[in-house]
Amino acid sequence: MNYSVIPEPREMQTGTKTLFTLTRLCNISSEAGCEKAEACLKKFLSDAFSLELLGTGKESVILRIDGTMQKSESYILTVKENEVQIIGSDEAGVFYGVQSLRQLLFQGNLELPEVYINDGPRFSYRGFMLDCGRYFFTKEAVFVFLEMMALHKLNTFHWHLSEDQGFRAQIMSKLLLTEIGSYRSHTNFNKRKHEGYYTVEDMKEIVEYAHRLCIKVIPEIDTPGHTVAMIAAYPELSCFDRDLTVATHWGVKHDVLCVGKESTFTFMQEVIDELLETFTDGAFHLGGDEVPVTRWRLCPHCQKRMKEEGLKNEGGLHTYYLDRMARYLKSKGTEPIMWNDSIKELMVSKDVTWQLWNDDMDKKDVVSEINSGRPFIMSNLRAYYLDLPYAQVSLKKTYEFEPVYEGIKKEKEHLVKGVEACLWTEFVPTMQKAGYCTYPRLGAFCETAWSPKEKKSYKSFLSKLPPYYSLLKGYGTDPASLSQANPGPVSKAGNLIWWERRKLCWAGLSNLIDNAYVKKTYGKK
Repeated sequence: MNYSVIPEPREMQTGTKTLFTLTRLCNISSEAGCEKAEACLKKFLSDAFSLELLGTGKESVILRIDGTMQKSESYILTVKENEVQIIGSDEAGVFYGVQSLRQLLFQGNLELPEVYINDGPRFSYRGFMLDCGRYFFTKEAVFVFLEMMALHKLNTFHWHLSEDQGFRAQIMSKLLLTEIGSYRSHTNFNKRKHEGYYTVEDMKEIVEYAHRLCIKVIPEIDTPGHTVAMIAAYPELSCFDRDLTVATHWGVKHDVLCVGKESTFTFMQEVIDELLETFTDGAFHLGGDEVPVTRWRLCPHCQKRMKEEGLKNEGGLHTYYLDRMARYLKSKGTEPIMWNDSIKELMVSKDVTWQLWNDDMDKKDVVSEINSGRPFIMSNLRAYYLDLPYAQVSLKKTYEFEPVYEGIKKEKEHLVKGVEACLWTEFVPTMQKAGYCTYPRLGAFCETAWSPKEKKSYKSFLSKLPPYYSLLKGYGTDPASLSQANPGPVSKAGNLIWWERRKLCWAGLSNLIDNAYVKKTYGKK
């Protein structure tokens, strides 16, 4: 049989004759620093094959670290007669070698031929984002996402914890954020309430679980926009201390944090301080996208701030807020990350990492920013937004997208830190729908994240899908079929028509009515 691995290794050779059979007598010999890899392998054997190792036979799996290997997270896997050896450059390298071994063992039903794999990642940042603000996913569900990330050799979990429709992270000094902000009365046009949040202990447990899988966790509290749930809990965060309820419909809301009040910054700094006690991986996502300035134009606090800071327009207020919060994070030894901004007169500091997601920046602007020194994480919605229908983002489109644009100077390519796939959940309320949207696209995505560019082949990737699908289903995941993931013209047209129903949920008319009310009530004050 033909053995394969997703993502495609840098170098892989296989024989035909079976040389190794893993039985319950097999012994695992691991050096210090390989505990995570050993635990992962044992869990896989138990879950997939109900196999508990006795360690008394002649077969052995050897795990060790060789610090002289130059590239971090790299490994060499060899299968010889009665022996599997994985040598990693570091703890993560051994762990990723085990991920390849898991796939090989699953395909061969615990039998392996001679194998040689020399492998390592293309990008140091290989991310997956889960939006829990729109729909809350249980702690156990998050564990499943983390396990699947590890299988795909992804190393950064970006956890989107706040939205207009729900605030999900318990803050002990601001308990109303979850007591009020985690609950909404219904969603769009149904009558079902939705609620849920992660306690401090839940979040610590999830971070610890991720660390056991060599995954860093980056929390996101999206501000100053997407904050209706926060304002519902603490009305003083808004420009006019308005009493609001947690948003029930999707779409961009016009009530945002008041950037003119100093108390807003104090509040947010206290929230960050608390979260950094749990999220210790050295990065924090500030959000920063989709911030209407309609309230700021009317707000005396914001207008006063603009005058004091010499800002020419409300767009400058947006930059002021993000720059100030970024400086605060850096003072805490934490890297600030935010969604990309459109090119404008006053720009956020160049040492702040932008996560590219939308079409506001065309390629020449992105290239210009990178060449002038700004780090980027590439999450282009046209390729890496997993919630979008396959009619818009097909499996082939995800696979073939190249995140390092032409025109980026060779010496600046390192500023493309990596790539991230995003699962927004406006229309992903269940794990079943999440599985359909995420797979097999995550397999295509991880080959860009991990595999050398020159080793990528869509034709070869398609040939690897049968064992990949079997592996996914073995983990209880229900992926989209290949015909669903690459829809034909008729299916594509129907898919797009159905998708456009989402516009009914944007509540744009209510924004216009509310804006007129706010202008009439507060405009002359």
